[in-house]
Amino acid sequence: MATDSESLLRPSRLSNRPNGHTTPGHNGHSRGLIFDFDGTLVDSYPLIEEAFAHVMRTHRLDEVARLLFRQSRGLPLPEQMKLIAPQMWEELVETYRSVDNQLGHARVFRGIPTLVRRLRQAGAPMGVVSCKRRALVEAELEAAGLRSYFDVVIGFEDVTPPKPAPDPLLAAIARLGLSRSAAVYVGDSMVDLKTGRAARVRTVLAAWGLSPEFRAAFRRHRLWATRPSEMLSLVLTPPNGNGHKRAA
Repeated sequence: MATDSESLLRPSRLSNRPNGHTTPGHNGHSRGLIFDFDGTLVDSYPLIEEAFAHVMRTHRLDEVARLLFRQSRGLPLPEQMKLIAPQMWEELVETYRSVDNQLGHARVFRGIPTLVRRLRQAGAPMGVVSCKRRALVEAELEAAGLRSYFDVVIGFEDVTPPKPAPDPLLAAIARLGLSRSAAVYVGDSMVDLKTGRAARVRTVLAAWGLSPEFRAAFRRHRLWATRPSEMLSLVLTPPNGNGHKRAA
């Protein structure tokens, strides 16, 4: 899929500390990226679907519940369960978390390790903002060997209100020492796009984990990356003469 964008990262504006972390450039800020977690860094939706199937069996939910669960992708788990069964949402959350703890770690998307390694080499400060509890995100990142690449990890309990409110993303931007204009947010759900818009931060759709059905819902969004390698091209390749480029 074609992507129309200016270059999102200028490595020359970054300076590196000896430990590999970044400091603001001479203009008081540097370019950086903040990533969503589920469906963006890791292919967690198969495990999420498996956990919710267990919830459906345990509580005898119907297919309407499954549809609501999928439509609310990207929201915090309690908010999803309140939409599905407001009278018993706490029980649903407890059941989901009990089985989720037994399913193991999600698979990292192919190309993500290269992406974050190259971005770190270019000096880009990076963070993760998730509606998942931070301890779970940290454990997943550690298991994947990715934790050291991220300067900031913000989970569900760290900043309120959660996504799609802009607060968690703005908190990550502040902790990275960035301005909103110097930040790029990367996410795979409508919740992420709403978060980016609310924060007034340039947002790239991470389409590499989306099915054709889900991709169709985002056809109006301008900035896409269908593979992590395209994201790398977006942020590291200088623009052409008219300030734009296309990534196939």
